[in-house]
Amino acid sequence: MKRWFSGLLAAVMVLLLLPASASGEDPKYYVSLDSTATSAEVNKPVSVALFMGQDPGDLAYNTFFFQFSYDAEKLDFANAAIGNSSETPAIINDNSDAGLLTIGGYGEVRSDSSIMLNFTVKAAGEATVKLVKAQMDVRANAAKDAQTASVPADQSGTVTILCGGFPVVLPDCATGAAYVTENGDYTFTADPGYNYDFSATVNNEKVDIINNDDGSYTIENVTGKLVISANSTPTVKTYAVTVEGDGSDDVNAPTSATHGQEYTFTVTQAANYDYAVAVTVNGQPVTCTVSSSGRLYTYTIPAASVTGPVVITVKKAPQSGTTQIVLTGSGTADVWGDVTSYTVKSGEAFTFGISHQEGFDYTITVMAGEKTLTLQRNENASTYTIPGGYIKGGIIMVSITKTAQLAMTVNAAEYVKLINGNAVWLITAVPETKLPATKSLYYGDTAMFWSEKYEAYAWLLVDKGTAAGIAAAAKSAISVKGNSTVSVSYSGDVNGTGHIDINDAQYIYDLYNAKHSALDMEKFLRCDVNGDREVNVEDVRMVVSLLLR
Repeated sequence: MKRWFSGLLAAVMVLLLLPASASGEDPKYYVSLDSTATSAEVNKPVSVALFMGQDPGDLAYNTFFFQFSYDAEKLDFANAAIGNSSETPAIINDNSDAGLLTIGGYGEVRSDSSIMLNFTVKAAGEATVKLVKAQMDVRANAAKDAQTASVPADQSGTVTILCGGFPVVLPDCATGAAYVTENGDYTFTADPGYNYDFSATVNNEKVDIINNDDGSYTIENVTGKLVISANSTPTVKTYAVTVEGDGSDDVNAPTSATHGQEYTFTVTQAANYDYAVAVTVNGQPVTCTVSSSGRLYTYTIPAASVTGPVVITVKKAPQSGTTQIVLTGSGTADVWGDVTSYTVKSGEAFTFGISHQEGFDYTITVMAGEKTLTLQRNENASTYTIPGGYIKGGIIMVSITKTAQLAMTVNAAEYVKLINGNAVWLITAVPETKLPATKSLYYGDTAMFWSEKYEAYAWLLVDKGTAAGIAAAAKSAISVKGNSTVSVSYSGDVNGTGHIDINDAQYIYDLYNAKHSALDMEKFLRCDVNGDREVNVEDVRMVVSLLLR
C-alpha cells in the first residue's frame, strides 16, 4: 500500500510540474504584423512589429521560428530586437538576394509578446513585408514538430510600406500606381474615348492636373497624400469631321464622329467623272469599307479607328485615258520638285522621289478606288513606285506620313552561345524620353517585354555578328505602338509552372548548353535570374539557392 501511494504521489507531482501542453492541453499561438509607419523616406529607418499571443493562458514559449519575405530592392534589413529590450534573436539569417529573412530562438521560457524588425529604406516604391512561416512551442513538446502559429482572421500577416512616397486614391474610372514618390510626378490613365472632369488634392489642397491628350493625366511634384476624384459621369468623346477637295459637294457626311463607333458617309458620283476618296483620323490614313449602289458609294470607318478628328478628302476629275495622282499628308514638302499632283498614262508604273530627312520615318499609302497599298522604298534609292496595275484612270490619292523617329538607346549582348557561330542575342531598348502611359515598344508587330532588372524593354534574336551590328539592325525594327507589354518575372520559376523546382534549374542548364529546339521568348528571358545579361551556371545556382531557402 505504501509503495502504491508513493508511486501515485510521484505521478501527481510530475503532472503538476509539467506545463499544460505536456498534460494534453497544448496552447494555440497567434501572430500578426504591424508597422510603425505606412510610409518612410529614403535612407530613413522603418520598423515592422511581429506580435505574438496565446490561448488559453498567459503567453509562454521556449522555441520560435519565423520567416518573412520582404522587398529587398526597397528595404535593407538592419537588425531585430525581442520585446522592449535590445536582445537579438539567436537565429538571424538575412538572404537579401531573395528577400527572405529568418529569425528564431530556443532555450528558457519566454513571455515576450513582440519582436521588432528594423529596416532602412533604400529606394522609392511600394515595399511589402510578409510573414510566410511561423512556429512556436514549449519545452515539453521538444520531441514533436513545432506548432504552427496562425494569423487571426481580423489581423494581418502582411505590411505594406510606401517608401519615399505617398498613397494615391483613384476613382473607379482611372488606372494608376497605388503610390507616388516624394516630389515625383504621378501619371494615371483613363479610357481615351471619354471626357472626364477630374480633380486632385495633395494633403487636402487642390492641385492642377495636366491632360496629356493621349488618355493619360499627370500631377507634378507631389508632396503628400494624393486623392484624385471624378466629379461627374464620363461622357463619350465626339470629334469634328471635315470634308475637303473638289468633290466635297458630292459628299453627305455627319458633322461629328463618336469615339469607338462606326462612322459612315456617302459619295454620290456624277456621271463621266472619276473620284478618289481618302480618309485620315488624327492625321493618320485609315482604310474604309466601301459598298455601292448605282452611283451612290457608302464608306464606313471601323469603330476601332474612330479615335480623333476625321478629315475626308474627295478628289473629282473628268474621265480620260490618264490617271491623276495626288500626293497628300505631312511629308509632301519633301517630295522631289515640290510637285504634289501628276497626270500619268493609265496602266504604266509611276515613280516619284522623296528627300528623306534624317531623324524621320516616311509611310507611303496608296488609295486607288477600293484598294489600299503601302509602298516600300525602292532598293538603294529614295524613290517609290506605284505598280501599273493600280493606275487604271481616275484619281489616286497617295498619303505621305512623316513621323519623327524614336530616340532610344539599343544594346545587344550575347545571351547564349550556339553552334556554327550563331548566338541568342539579348536586345535591350531604353527610350530617351518617357513614353506615354498608353504606349510601349514593339519589335516589328509584337510587343517587347519589360525588364525591371535591366530597366529596359527586352527582346531575343538568334543571329551571328557583332554586338554593334546586331544592335543597329534591331533598332530599325523597333517602334512605338499601343501598350500591351508583359513584364519578365525573375522569381526563379523560369518554366512558368507557378512553382520553383529542380526542373527550372534543368531548363536553364539546357538553354546554355543549346539543347532547346525552339526559342521561347518569355521563358528564355526568365532564365537570367541574376540579371547579368547572359545565361550560365550562375543562374542555375541562383535557382538552387531559392529552393534551399
